[in-house]
Amino acid sequence: MAWLPVWELGLVILIPMTAAWGVRPYVQRRMVERARPLRRPLRQLQMELCLFVAAGVAAGIILFVVYHYPLQDSGLKLVLGLFTVGLFAGLDLGLARERRVIRNALAGDASYAPPSRLISMTRKFSVVAVLVMILSTVIILLVIIRDIGWLATQDLNLETLDMIGRSVLVEILFVMGFLMVMLVNLVVSYARNMRMVLDTQTGVLENVSRGDLSRRVPVTTSDEMGVIAGHTNTMIDRLREGVRMREGLRIAQEVQQHFLPKEAPAMPGLDIAGASLFSDETGGDFFDFIECDPDNCGRLAVAVGDVSGHGIGAALLMTAGRAVIRQNAATPGPAAESIRRANLHLSRDIGDTGRFMTLFFMVADPAEGTLTWVNAGQQPAQLYDPATDSFSELKGVDIPLGVEPGWDYHEQSMELPGPGRILCVTTDGIWEARGPDGSMFGRERLRRIIRDNRDGSAREILSAVSGRVVEFSGPDGREDDLTLVVIKGVAH
Repeated sequence: MAWLPVWELGLVILIPMTAAWGVRPYVQRRMVERARPLRRPLRQLQMELCLFVAAGVAAGIILFVVYHYPLQDSGLKLVLGLFTVGLFAGLDLGLARERRVIRNALAGDASYAPPSRLISMTRKFSVVAVLVMILSTVIILLVIIRDIGWLATQDLNLETLDMIGRSVLVEILFVMGFLMVMLVNLVVSYARNMRMVLDTQTGVLENVSRGDLSRRVPVTTSDEMGVIAGHTNTMIDRLREGVRMREGLRIAQEVQQHFLPKEAPAMPGLDIAGASLFSDETGGDFFDFIECDPDNCGRLAVAVGDVSGHGIGAALLMTAGRAVIRQNAATPGPAAESIRRANLHLSRDIGDTGRFMTLFFMVADPAEGTLTWVNAGQQPAQLYDPATDSFSELKGVDIPLGVEPGWDYHEQSMELPGPGRILCVTTDGIWEARGPDGSMFGRERLRRIIRDNRDGSAREILSAVSGRVVEFSGPDGREDDLTLVVIKGVAH
């Protein structure tokens, strides 16, 4: 079997390659362009391999039919050679296709969800590396075997041996050089793609670290980088939700703080101050000063309430409870009746949520000189008499609002605090505040602060108590809202 001239062998290969190139645009439209963007690089590789292998098979058939070369020898070698060239070409064109997908994604034509099917980077590296190594080894072995067979047909002597050895070495080095150039080209091409992906990911994360959540990472690959990009986008979406929620909470905080009185109405013989400090953006505590209707001029109702729980749910219920209490307190009637009606309406709103509201409600009537109160599950108010340096408590026997709609509330009365006497109404955020060691603030600390500041105004006493509680708990130690109203008797 004679050797074909190089030009004739090239013509045998060129004919099927030209045919493959002719059908390539049609196949590419059907096989690559219609695929999802993340699948196009792999489809590009598959298409190039199929075209090169088909061209190799066609060339092998031409050699067999026209030149009677055996398929199992020359045909397989030709298919192997074109498969190797097709692998390198397909990998390079697949990476080029991936760059196009990345550029399109950066221009806005992108998906931001994690890839539905993961193609591991380690698996891709392993498959490509093993395949290239096997093909390179097989091709070099075939070249060596061919050269050995060729050397066996030559008349070797000292004059020709050196020339033949150099020819064989040049041929092997040429094959190895070609393979090395193809490998370097693939490494450079892959590095370009990886740099584009990493630069985008890094840029978006840098923006996130600065608080800019306007950008997301395009998902441009089906490997771990695509998964990381998808989860980064999920994180950004959650952060956006958090920002929107925080903005909503800020607005809710402003609205809720607006509900709280800035100062108490002036009342003869009484100095009154109140404040609420929330542990979250919004809280379930409140205090209110309610001036009664014109027919009962001079009476003032004071409410200090605490809704179970924290956050926006407690804030909403606090707002509803405050409105119901204000509505009923402003109408004529006993204090117990006002709270009974408020409890009836509030129980309907609360339903089966399991929430409730503790409340200390009192009505000061200067005309009668009396202070009437209802304690619905609230901590006992502390009444300090500096004349005897003693404390008494304004307790109650009633349950919180919202528990039992038909509950009948009970009121108790006393004289208005005389000059120097101090009445302190608090929520459990003061009594149950915990220090770093786990100890509770408790009643005795509260009484000590009131006693030490008995010569101050109501506002000064309030500031002393709230400041000591915050100091006791530490900057991050308060877990409950803190509400306090101080009423001090003064001379007319």
